[in-house]
Amino acid sequence: MLRIIASASFDSVWYWALHVVVWTLICYRTLGVPHDMLIRARRDETAAERVELLAGLSAERIAGINELAGVPLAAVAGFVLAALAALGFLTGLEGAQAAFMILAPLAAITYSKLRLALFLRGRRVQRPWLVLMLSRRRFWHQTIAVAAMLAAAAVAWSLHPPRPI
Repeated sequence: MLRIIASASFDSVWYWALHVVVWTLICYRTLGVPHDMLIRARRDETAAERVELLAGLSAERIAGINELAGVPLAAVAGFVLAALAALGFLTGLEGAQAAFMILAPLAAITYSKLRLALFLRGRRVQRPWLVLMLSRRRFWHQTIAVAAMLAAAAVAWSLHPPRPI
């Protein structure tokens, strides 16, 4: 059974396709607002109103989830990440390493979204500043995504270095 779980996850094209799809989906929307809408909101007042509405709704939803079940969700997420890290990097299970390399940066981005949602929920942010905040947050999410893919590639390369021809 361990051989099935410990299969060469980093060698699979499906793992890298999953990586690309996950980071594309995560980076396209910032707090529920699509990137193209952020671009239009800089020029169009109607789009800016919609950005404010979408961000407010998403912030309210995320903050509500945090109030309802934030601590238990954080505890479960921390346990799962710690278990994956231990299984992956202490015992050498490549499947656990691969899962950790996707889920750990996702946890960081989720925390980032939570912090932004709590900030926006407590304050009335003016539209130009809101668009700027969401754009900057998107930039940092993209930076985390690129770093996550580079880190996964480094781990994959350390496990399976290229063979000389």
